[in-house]
Amino acid sequence: METAQKKEIKKDYQQKKTIGGIYAIQNTKTNKWFIKESYNIVASKNLFDFSLKINDCPEQKLKQDWLQYGSDCFHFEVLEELEKGEEQTRKAFGEDLKELLQIWLEKLQHKTLY
Repeated sequence: METAQKKEIKKDYQQKKTIGGIYAIQNTKTNKWFIKESYNIVASKNLFDFSLKINDCPEQKLKQDWLQYGSDCFHFEVLEELEKGEEQTRKAFGEDLKELLQIWLEKLQHKTLY
């Protein structure tokens, strides 16, 4: 691969938009919800899908129910996406995600949470 091509690939990667957000993993058997923020919502979904395939729980808080009810009883849902600003630092983006998480925890306070 030529240097110019490598530079172009690197530039494209650096300009790629970061999409974070809030997601839920719902236990459909007990109707309990696990809510979490993510810097990369696509990666979180991919991790969940991979965990289903290999039957390995992606979150420690869910492990007991995962073993008791099986992976088929869990469902992944993106609650809200948040795009990282071009000039925004990772730390500032993380703070925004934490605030968004608190909003969602308040919205879902009537649900049984992990």
